[in-house]
Amino acid sequence: MRFIIAFAAALLAASSLTVAPAHARQDAPPLVVRLATPVPPSPRQLELSRRYLDLMMTDQFEDVIHQMLGDQMATDPSMQDVPDEDRRFIISLTAELTTDMVPLMIDEMVPVFAGVFTEEELTALVTFYETPMGRVIAEKSVQVMPEANRAVMAVVPQMLEKMVTRMCQHYGCTPEEMQELRRGMREGAGLTNSAAPAPRRK
Repeated sequence: MRFIIAFAAALLAASSLTVAPAHARQDAPPLVVRLATPVPPSPRQLELSRRYLDLMMTDQFEDVIHQMLGDQMATDPSMQDVPDEDRRFIISLTAELTTDMVPLMIDEMVPVFAGVFTEEELTALVTFYETPMGRVIAEKSVQVMPEANRAVMAVVPQMLEKMVTRMCQHYGCTPEEMQELRRGMREGAGLTNSAAPAPRRK
């Protein structure tokens, strides 16, 4: 998994490079994409963003966090020998701390949402989620999170196996390295408790 992170970082770095053509005219501007200077969000955008995020953090949030943490611990090999009492304490403590962090998370997310959504779009979001139908949808969006997470995790092993196969085709893994890479990726996805080094290029 460390290799995957490094690989993704390398792709990101490569995608950010800008190169001027070697034969460009001296008076021609370089082919560099210049990002527009971001316009600071208005106070109204910030206000609407906070209202929208508050609406999305429903009363079910803490219960859902409890459930998701329980699912994660149930499948984590490193937690199998932990006594039930200790496991319940860890789940409860983590859910409590996560819930306590929600206001801080919202503080950080407010300017992000305000910088992306226009005032008109934020007004529409808040208007909808303040309606009875909007409240039901917000609550169900939180309630569905554990099941949605299980659905995603159900396809992770298949995705990891394809990734291992493609990477080993590229790097020329030995069977032993392929098995080690498979274990390492599964560990990184929380599916096993083994570590593995990256394959070596032949």
